[in-house]
Amino acid sequence: MITKTQENQIDVYLKSKKLYSPLHHEVKDHFISQIYHLMEEQSLSFQEAFLATKVSWKNELEMVRADIFSFKKVARIEKSILQQRFHKMTVFSFIFSTVAFVFLTLNEEAFTTLQILLLLSWVSVLGYSFITGKMKFSNYAMLSFHPLLIRNILLGTAVFFLAGIMKFGYLEIQNLVISKIFLVYCLTIQLQLMYFNAKEINVLI
Repeated sequence: MITKTQENQIDVYLKSKKLYSPLHHEVKDHFISQIYHLMEEQSLSFQEAFLATKVSWKNELEMVRADIFSFKKVARIEKSILQQRFHKMTVFSFIFSTVAFVFLTLNEEAFTTLQILLLLSWVSVLGYSFITGKMKFSNYAMLSFHPLLIRNILLGTAVFFLAGIMKFGYLEIQNLVISKIFLVYCLTIQLQLMYFNAKEINVLI
């Protein structure tokens, strides 16, 4: 049986790994279960079972950089979850931007309506985050340097650079609606980041 004092020791250790709340509780449950199993099956003391469990989780709980464009360190297990989440967000933004491109090609008014709805959603989520205290102005300022947005900037720079190599002029690029679609893409990324942050899901904000 794990005592309250022993549970607190586990909690303190896991807090040092700075796991986001839902993941913290999940890993804590695994730790308690594994320690209890070792104590029962191998007749180990709590400290011995605790040490053995920490060793078995050493790789998953190693602190590493969250992203190539981020200096923040997180546990490796959290990084893996973050990268999967970022991948899904990127794919969703790409699909949404493709739909927006189709709207712009077929019906510019429909594209304008889509932009307005996207902006209203962005304002609503941002307003909700500030009102409920889910986000502070300092967090919003840091959002501008989020790894996903930095990737967007680099991607946009690359697109415009390639367009320049192909000898497209600025007005021609505008006619190709690269800037408009890129803006939709970036806004969709930001909206998702703020939404997940409001839902208290870790997205490095």
